[in-house]
This record gives sequence, C-alpha cells and structure tokens, in this order.
Amino acid sequence: LDLYILQKTLKTDEKNEGRLKLQTNKLYGRDQHLCMLRTIYARVSHLEGTSEAVLISGYSGAGKSALAKHFRQSLSTNNATFLWGKFEQFQQTEPLSAIIAAFTDFCEDMITKDREILREMRVAFQKVLHSSGAVLENLIPSLREIVETPLNEDVKVGCVEAQNRFKFVFRLFVRSIVTAAKPIVLYLDDLQWADPASLELISSLITDSENKSLLFIGSYREDEVNSDHPLNLQFRHIKASGVPVSNIIVDNLSRAHVNELISDSLGMSSNLTQPLTDIVYRKTCGNVLFVL
Repeated sequence: LDLYILQKTLKTDEKNEGRLKLQTNKLYGRDQHLCMLRTIYARVSHLEGTSEAVLISGYSGAGKSALAKHFRQSLSTNNATFLWGKFEQFQQTEPLSAIIAAFTDFCEDMITKDREILREMRVAFQKVLHSSGAVLENLIPSLREIVETPLNEDVKVGCVEAQNRFKFVFRLFVRSIVTAAKPIVLYLDDLQWADPASLELISSLITDSENKSLLFIGSYREDEVNSDHPLNLQFRHIKASGVPVSNIIVDNLSRAHVNELISDSLGMSSNLTQPLTDIVYRKTCGNVLFVL
C-alpha cells in the first residue's frame, strides 16, 4: 500500500512536478528558534553590550547545526564575526581542538583582508596582547602574521599555572577582537565530546566581565549528556556567575512541517503530498535526518 501511494504521488505531468529538489536554503519548523537567536544577538550587539550563551540540544539528526547555519546566514548583512568549530569523538585527547580550529579560521580570514583592515586588527592585538601573544602562536600559527611578535615561549596546558595564564591571554585575545559594533558569535558543535580544557576555556571567555559582546552558542546531543556530565556542571557554574544562558530544544518536525518539506522538494501541492507525508512521518517520527 505504501509503495502504491508513493507511485501515485509521483505520477505527474511532464513538467518539474515530482522531481526531487531539496530546498537547502530553507529551514523547516525552526522559525521560533531563529527568532530567539536573533533577539539574543540583538542584546549582545547593543551599544551597552552584554555576553550571553545559548545551548542547543536535540537528538542526532534533529537539525541543530542546520539551525546554527541558517542563523549565521541571517547575520550576513550585519557586522558580526561568526566563528565555527566542531568537536570530534576521537579527538577528545587533543585539548582545545574545536576552539583552535575556529580561531585559526578567523586569523586566516583576517590575513586575506585588505591592508587597512589587517593593520587595524594588528594594532588592536598588539595593544592588548603585548608580548603575551607568543602564548597563543604555537596553537594558532596564523596569528603570527597578524601580530608580528617573535615566538619565544612554548605553550603548556598541563599544569594549573600554565592553564590559568593561557586562559587569561586568550581572554585578552578575544577582548581585542570584540566590540559592541562588531560582536563575536562563537558556535561550537558536538559539545558532548568537548575535552575538560575546552570547557574551562569556554567558561573563562563567557564569564569575562571585561568582554561585553560575545555570544556563545553550543550544541550537543541530549541523549549523551546527563545531569552529571562535565558540560552541565560547567554551565551551572556559568549560570551561577550571572551570565544569561538560554536553552533551545530542537525536536523532531511536526507532520505539517514534514509535508511542507516534501511538498517543496517535489514541487507539488501539499494536498497531493499528504498521503506520502503520512507514510514518511509514520516511519521517521519527523526526524529530519531520516526524512531526508
């Protein structure tokens, strides 16, 4: 019966109807979440400035990173700096991997800017970092081309004293980038796999009272993070410090949104695709990954 309904749905005229065409530039069923992210960003980018955090949770395939991607695209006309990093399950023994990747991409992008923008960034870095920039240059080699300071010390993240100094210098680094006129959005995906050093650095950046325009967004798989997970423990500390932390739960799509997706993908009216939607929804429960 399911196959019969599918064949009947796709039996259309010789035009484009019935041909699969995914709308990659459209996000289904997440308007409320996008609105929430834009509202928070507006607060962060206000002249008086503030720093906030948002945690996006949901099962694998629910569309957490897609939500962040569309939010990033919605900021393309703003003056925001959007940094993106992703933790990997088998890189948990490599401290700070996602954060380093995000800021490395930022520095490499800065190098490609015109000379005046690069000069302004260099002055901002040198004014705040002074000779401390060397602490970061081993981890972010492209920073050397911006700061132009000699590399004269190694970075060690093992002992407590070295970790504290590193976090302090990284705070200075972020302060030199962030202004209310040009806030930073730092998005880190798959926080359930974040190493302890990364969680400590995230907390240090978010709770920095001298940094007024940082929006941190992190996503994680809710079925892999219990109440005693280091991620939850760290964000309890962040909340206790007074930093606003918002939560977004990305659930499965509703039947109506699944039908809208299928209707758009096949270029057919929603009335015609409803029987197919009923089949897809019954088999997927609206999980975007399975629907697609």
